[in-house]
Amino acid sequence: MHAFEIVLVIAWGWTLGMTILNVVLVPRLKIARPDRNVWPTLLSVVIPARNEEGAIERTVRAMLAQTYDTLEVVVVNDRSTDGTGEILAAIAREDSRLVVVDGVEPPAGWLGKPWACNQGCNAARGEMLLIVDADIYYAPNAVASIVAEMERRPDVAMITVLPRFELRGFGENIAMPMLAFTAFTFIPTWLANRTRIPAIGIGGGTGNMIRRRDFDDIGGYAPLHDAVIDDVGMAQQLRRAGKRTMAVLADHLISLHMYDGLREITVGFTKNLFAAFGGSFASLAAMFVIMIGFHLVPYALALRGDVLAIVAVALITLSRLLVFARLRMRIDNAVLGHPLMIGVWTWIFARSAWVTGVRRQLHWRGRNYERAWSRFGSGR
Repeated sequence: MHAFEIVLVIAWGWTLGMTILNVVLVPRLKIARPDRNVWPTLLSVVIPARNEEGAIERTVRAMLAQTYDTLEVVVVNDRSTDGTGEILAAIAREDSRLVVVDGVEPPAGWLGKPWACNQGCNAARGEMLLIVDADIYYAPNAVASIVAEMERRPDVAMITVLPRFELRGFGENIAMPMLAFTAFTFIPTWLANRTRIPAIGIGGGTGNMIRRRDFDDIGGYAPLHDAVIDDVGMAQQLRRAGKRTMAVLADHLISLHMYDGLREITVGFTKNLFAAFGGSFASLAAMFVIMIGFHLVPYALALRGDVLAIVAVALITLSRLLVFARLRMRIDNAVLGHPLMIGVWTWIFARSAWVTGVRRQLHWRGRNYERAWSRFGSGR
């Protein structure tokens, strides 16, 4: 056991180093100059929307209120059965920059979201594309700031923006920080921004802004037709083509309330966690061992007074404090919430392995997929 405890301290010491590098080196998006009011490049915001009546109006109106006014907003109403279509029609009557595409069912081999995004991008006229989920809020100068960042980096094909998570209630505050913690603690985001390595490409439904020529160069959404995690897949496909992508922190301009409560979080991530690990039970089993052995066991040993375990818990806590402070999340949660967070995600991993792995089903937004899928698209 003593040797294991030494490994724990080394592993979490390494992780703390990674966290420091990410916190220091991942840039925060600069706010565009307010005196610039002429934007020559047409930008198309593409939003896939299926049964999003609770969020779509806020998202679309925020996009239409951007200071970057040379834009169109293309929303694909992906066969919604709720009030999404009516809400979009009402907004379109007020503002001609909103283009509503009535989506059709995906053809064989396509998953729903990539197909909806494909339809939206085909209808878009812009020289740049901003592909965004239907539940994201953009402050008025957010789009202009991303465009300005793209102009400063002509060698970058795509910029992904990392948001602030709107967390409501106990379950959301416990579970959702896992995404930010992973991005800033376990993924070398700082290195991804400085290389073209496909495996560490970062994308997100919070906003992938991509130059149209680069989008066309990789075949658009065709290589992502069966991708469960299509936004990350976009970054990886671009990198496989030798192009640069990067991620920037935009928590001061962009926010996201991803799921309403712990139940929605569980159902939402059930659909893609197994796929994220390549559909491999061996990889998922290894992750279970890591989550229990390296995340939960240190707390159990620390309660017994084990000195090295206490050091490991201190390193975990310090890593969380750095991330939570950087992203302006609750500090008490940073100190106390780690075991609960890992417990929740261990259950979600198990559920995803059963539903998506054993039963070979993907269920989302009223659709069931029982055919083959990939995690990040062609070749992945």
